[in-house]
Amino acid sequence: MRDVLIFLHILGVAGWLGGGIHSVFTFSAVADLEPEAAGAAIQQLNKREDRYFGPSLALVLLTGIGLVLTSDAYDWGDTFVLIGLGVFVVAAILNSTIGKRNGQRLVDAGAAGSGIREALKTWRRGSVWDFVILFVALWAMITKLGS
Repeated sequence: MRDVLIFLHILGVAGWLGGGIHSVFTFSAVADLEPEAAGAAIQQLNKREDRYFGPSLALVLLTGIGLVLTSDAYDWGDTFVLIGLGVFVVAAILNSTIGKRNGQRLVDAGAAGSGIREALKTWRRGSVWDFVILFVALWAMITKLGS
C-alpha cells in the first residue's frame, strides 16, 4: 500500500509541477497569436487549468495524508510532512487569491484583445512563487528533512 501511495503522491506532484511549467510556455506561445485567437485560447486554457490542477492537487493531498495515516515511517510531527502541509496551504491561498486575480486579468486582456503581454508578465510573477514553494516542498520530501 505504501509504495502505491508514494507512486501516486509523486505522480500528483509531477503533474502539479509539470503542469505549471507547461502553462508558462503555453501562455507565452498563445500571447504571440493574433489578439482574437489569443483571447479565445486563453479562455480555454484557463478553464482547462481548473479541471487539471484540481485533481492533481487533490491527489497530492490525499496520498500524503494516506501515507502518514498508514505508514509507521511517517508522522504528523515530521518536519518534511509539516512543510508539505504548509506548502499545500500556502499554495492554495496564493492560487485562490493572487493566482485567480492574475489569471482573470489575463483572460480579460485576451477578451479585450490588448494588454495580453503585460497581463502575462503579472501572471508569470505570481507563478514564480508557486514554483518556489513547490521546490521547497520537493527538497524537503526528497531529503526527508527533520527525520
